[in-house]
Amino acid sequence: MAFSAFSWPFRRRGSGSGGGGGASKPVAAAAEECEELGVTPQLLDFLRTLSPDAFKAAALQLQGGYAEATAGDLTSWQERHAVLVLSKAKELAKIRYDLCPRHMKDKQFWRIYFLLAKSYISPYELRAIQKEKIRRMETGNGKSKEVITVEVEMQESKGSRGSQPSEFDLESQS
Repeated sequence: MAFSAFSWPFRRRGSGSGGGGGASKPVAAAAEECEELGVTPQLLDFLRTLSPDAFKAAALQLQGGYAEATAGDLTSWQERHAVLVLSKAKELAKIRYDLCPRHMKDKQFWRIYFLLAKSYISPYELRAIQKEKIRRMETGNGKSKEVITVEVEMQESKGSRGSQPSEFDLESQS
C-alpha cells in the first residue's frame, strides 16, 4: 500500500524493553499527545460516521482544480496527527486501505481527510502553529543580539580597513 507518505514511528514506540517502571507516565504522555494533535473523542466519533463514499464524493467535488492547488506535502503536525489518528480510528484506517491506491492517491486521501475534519482539528493545528512561531521568535531573539553585535563589528572593521582617512577627517582630528 502507499505507506510512504510519512514515516511510521510504531516500531520505536512498541519495541521497548519488557520491564516497566510505572505505566502512568506513558499513559499521561499519550493523552497529552492526543490533546496536542487534536485526536479527541469528538473527532473519533465523527470519523465513525465517514465512509469511502464520502471521500469519493469529496474527490469529485475537488477535481475542478482546487485539489491540485492545495496538493502539497503534509506539515510535520499533520503527519504526526495522521499517524496517531490511524492508530486510534480503525475505521479511518480501513477506509484508507479500501481507497488507496485503487481510487485515489495517498496524498489526495489526506487532503480530503483534513478538509472533512477541519472543524474538529483546526483549533489544535492553529495552536501548534502558534507554538512553533513563539519558539522561533524566542530562538530568534536569543540570536538577534549576537547577530546585531557581529554585524556592527564587521561594519566597523570594514570601515577602518578599507577606507583611507580623507582630508576632511584629518583636518577635523587636528
